[in-house]
Amino acid sequence: MRKAAGAIPVDLELSAGQAERIEGEHGGRGGYTVAVLAVARALEEGRLEGPLARAASRAVGRALVRFLVRPLPRPEGLGVVAVGGSTLGGSGKTPLAIACARELAIAGARVALVGHAYRARPGSARLVERGDCVATVGDEALVAALELHDCGVPVVVAPTRAQAVAHAALRADIVVVDGVTQTLPRADLALLAVDAMQPWGAGSVPPSGDLRAPVEALLSVTDRVVSVGADENRHGARIASDGVRVGGTLVRWEQLRGLRTGLVVAIARPRRLLSMLASKGVSPSVVVRSRDHAAPPADALRSRPAVDLWIASRKCALHLPALGTPLGVVDYRLVLGSGVREAILALTTA
Repeated sequence: MRKAAGAIPVDLELSAGQAERIEGEHGGRGGYTVAVLAVARALEEGRLEGPLARAASRAVGRALVRFLVRPLPRPEGLGVVAVGGSTLGGSGKTPLAIACARELAIAGARVALVGHAYRARPGSARLVERGDCVATVGDEALVAALELHDCGVPVVVAPTRAQAVAHAALRADIVVVDGVTQTLPRADLALLAVDAMQPWGAGSVPPSGDLRAPVEALLSVTDRVVSVGADENRHGARIASDGVRVGGTLVRWEQLRGLRTGLVVAIARPRRLLSMLASKGVSPSVVVRSRDHAAPPADALRSRPAVDLWIASRKCALHLPALGTPLGVVDYRLVLGSGVREAILALTTA
């Protein structure tokens, strides 16, 4: 057991006993699950050290630069906002993309969000519906569809981004592309999401860190760096949250402070969520963590002490089985700083 910011207990490691149980339940695959978790955490925390790791990171860094600018054909006159992240997960790019699409819709623009269907198989270009399966459209695209339904913004996925953009262009004048740092032809606006607490992750690219590419390369193809989770900041995006939703009912943070809560996370960098909970006076007694975009091991929730309420982000909640205990899904949105908002809205008058 290790402590995160705010002295919140965080169960970041599986015990030997848990590993044995997972190994037995999964017919020998449990060891693989534990190994993947360990490597993912080592990458996130920059714990793969030594001359070989540093040399490999230099070679990987040179290779990754080539992938920062993605060819993306688009119809004449279609505006494009590219939203990338500085790290391999946990930078806040999808919440930022959602906030940008919402801002454009409120301003009256015909806008669509193009998701990247990570680890999913859409089959063909299609709109994401609220009842879709994660395996078909991906968790981030499904979260975007849930968040943007009320303002009428369509979310599109496809086997390729080019197909998704072409499909989105049938119903939009501006597309927000989630997960692309820069495009060719160049995007009208390229935003780079960085975590306000740890903007450059572990400080290097894999295998010794989790940066998507060297910092100087990321900055060279970006129009604006947006600090996600920053307090009032003209060039950032502030997190706003009123509580958790339990079966559609908002339960405010002050109502949770006397409860025994547990947190389930399937995100690359949970510290931002833990810090937000701490700022609301909520300290989970246990945290169950799986790798990014993945369900927790089968026994990880059953073997935990009893809690009154499990808490999860909307993305994490999509991966959870029936828990037998109430689940509170974090009410979470980004409020864009004035500088970011002005840059986005400038596209509506171009």
